[in-house]
Amino acid sequence: MNGEANPGLQIRGDGTAGDHTLWLKGELDLVSAGLLETRIAELCTDGASRIVLDMSDLEFMDSTGLRALLVSQELCGVNSCRLLVGQLSPQVARLLELSGLEGRLPRAAQPD
Repeated sequence: MNGEANPGLQIRGDGTAGDHTLWLKGELDLVSAGLLETRIAELCTDGASRIVLDMSDLEFMDSTGLRALLVSQELCGVNSCRLLVGQLSPQVARLLELSGLEGRLPRAAQPD
């Protein structure tokens, strides 16, 4: 496991054999979106086949964060990798609903 930090965003990652999970905590916004995009690009370059984003501890996301998710999804698609959305904080779930993106970003199976 490893982690990267930004004043507003912390990313903790874990993965084996091409299957990775990134836990996001804090704020995904103009200041931090590039950090997420870079991390996902690195995983794709290293041969990841599946990346799940757990955003249950994400306290804030703005339109730049939404854009980062879409750019990351496209990047993963070009690299034969699936980007899946895992658990969401209530704020992020509401933002995805209001933006109309909740159906566009595929969801990972949720634990019972």
